[in-house]
Amino acid sequence: MTRALSILRGRFGRVALLDMDTSLVEHAHPHCHLIFKASGPDQNFVVEEQTVPLRSDMLVAVNSWQQHAYLHRQGAERTLFLALYIEPGWLAAADRAFVNCAEPGFFPRAGIPITSEINRLRANLVRRMADPHDQHDELQESILQLCLNVSHGFSDWRDQGARLRKHHGPRDYRVGRALRHMRERAAEAVDLDAVARLAGLSRPHFNHLFRSCTGVSPRVYANALRVETAVSRLRQQQDEIGEISEHLGFSAQSNFTRFFQQHAGTSPNQYRRVMADLG
Repeated sequence: MTRALSILRGRFGRVALLDMDTSLVEHAHPHCHLIFKASGPDQNFVVEEQTVPLRSDMLVAVNSWQQHAYLHRQGAERTLFLALYIEPGWLAAADRAFVNCAEPGFFPRAGIPITSEINRLRANLVRRMADPHDQHDELQESILQLCLNVSHGFSDWRDQGARLRKHHGPRDYRVGRALRHMRERAAEAVDLDAVARLAGLSRPHFNHLFRSCTGVSPRVYANALRVETAVSRLRQQQDEIGEISEHLGFSAQSNFTRFFQQHAGTSPNQYRRVMADLG
């Protein structure tokens, strides 16, 4: 079973050190997502149907709301991942060059070579995360420097106009109505047939239009909202796991645990146990 060794949360988003031996289903995040191999055998991610290797000399970059999955190689040993889920607003505030980092194509390719400086920053962050007594300010600075180095070197921040033109392509008020409805009910098990009817569309047409506007399927989007709601509730130590499961509309706690593991890699209990809030 995959184990979470350390999870940091803060204004930057979250950073996780994950000892992985299980695959993850296709999913997406509202974050800029950077994945590094810290140790262990090479692995593969699938980003929008493209297989992308994760190696010591290659990281995986996933744009905000870009569908991806992790495929653990059959028979392979465990691999230690350093996974960053970066809030676009935080990255944009840190450097105005990245004001459009939440737009499609911010990272034009998913496979990014690891330079000697990125390698140094990666190793430094992994070491700091293994020390629970490290200073919060120093941890956040390590996260920031790693993000800035990758983004300055390999994002498409110089061509913001082209990225904005791509973002402002297919728009539809019916999808906007569906998005508002889903966000307002982020903690619920959404009936996508009902959402399609609310948008005034057949389910096949709704699925196609939703993905053309957002980059993800309605199901992946709804699942991402539930995962983020679960993570927020896990921060509140007074909430029992069973209460969170019920709040999210799962019929049994075991169903919630399986859903969370398939998307986050580890159980809700373990996720909470190793989580540290940096403010």
